[in-house]
Amino acid sequence: MENKNLEEPVIHYTHEADTFRTRVFGIQDGLIGVGAIALGAAGYSQDPLLVLVTGLIATIAQAFSMGIGEYISTRVRNQIIQNEIRKERYEIEKYPEKEKEELKQFYLSKGLSENEAEEIAVRLMKNKDIVLHEMMIHELKLFPEEFESPGKLGLIMAMYLIIGGLIPLLPFIVSVFVKIPFMISVVISVILVLLTLGVFGLMTTKYTGLSKWRGALEQIGTGLIALVGSYIGGLIIGYFIPIHVAI
Repeated sequence: MENKNLEEPVIHYTHEADTFRTRVFGIQDGLIGVGAIALGAAGYSQDPLLVLVTGLIATIAQAFSMGIGEYISTRVRNQIIQNEIRKERYEIEKYPEKEKEELKQFYLSKGLSENEAEEIAVRLMKNKDIVLHEMMIHELKLFPEEFESPGKLGLIMAMYLIIGGLIPLLPFIVSVFVKIPFMISVVISVILVLLTLGVFGLMTTKYTGLSKWRGALEQIGTGLIALVGSYIGGLIIGYFIPIHVAI
């Protein structure tokens, strides 16, 4: 009985935010990005092999472009952070009194008395690493320990994009070897994408705090708009520029 009355501990996931953001971006870009391209090709050509080839090319191209893009953007961000840290370390070395006064003002703004803020600032100035950490939090608003390496995030982006990109192509891969009506492949592809988005939406609620239904429905709704819109777009293009004319 006592165990039932114990409150569950609050767990924070900010240390996983960088990696989780990249996973979400990768899987969504694969499912929705590649899925939308494949559905657009399906609306245009009605040819499962052409849809498959288009989807595979899109998956490969996006895995490289998004993976490299994630690596470069994360690397630049980390370089900016490290440069700011170097400048702050220099200020601590060259202008200790100025930094001590800044520390004092931080603690005064938190409600401490003049004497308390002064005492804490004097004590902290004896350890420059602690001062740097305080300045990073209060002045620079930086928490670099929460950021992952550029290489890791680039690989995660590419890997999840490939996984997401292959899911909408599965029916068309099967249809190359087994005779399946084209529209059945299209419908199955859409269902696979929406189911995967729904499951992933449920998983994201662990981090976002949204209800499970809302997390799933938001993912499914946005995905459905992209897929249906792309398929209709392919149909329209096919009407005005028939495939035999394009070839």
